[in-house]
Amino acid sequence: MMLGVKVLAAASPPPALALALVAAHVLECSLKSYLSRDRSDAALKDPNVYHDLNALWAMSFAQGLGISESPPIWADYLSGLHKSPYYLRYSTGVHGIVSPSAEPMTSELAALLDTVGKQLK
Repeated sequence: MMLGVKVLAAASPPPALALALVAAHVLECSLKSYLSRDRSDAALKDPNVYHDLNALWAMSFAQGLGISESPPIWADYLSGLHKSPYYLRYSTGVHGIVSPSAEPMTSELAALLDTVGKQLK
């Protein structure tokens, strides 16, 4: 999926909603892979956590993933769009969505993916 983020980010202009949707999924999957590294995903089944990227970020930090305590602004934007009421997926009644810029989101997301990969080895 990260390849999709890079392709979308390289487009001129980048398709903001598609890029945000794919990037949010990459971020969610990356953090959840770290959080379920012991083959237990019980904590991820809490309805308050499902797609809340900020909550997943905080849990990952607390469990030792080498990331900053606070998510970067692009991750915070993605969290607001990705969790309930799922503006990126179901934008009914939405008249304006602010998505993060392609950069630094793409490069920092790639670095996060690399960090998770290294800590899971």
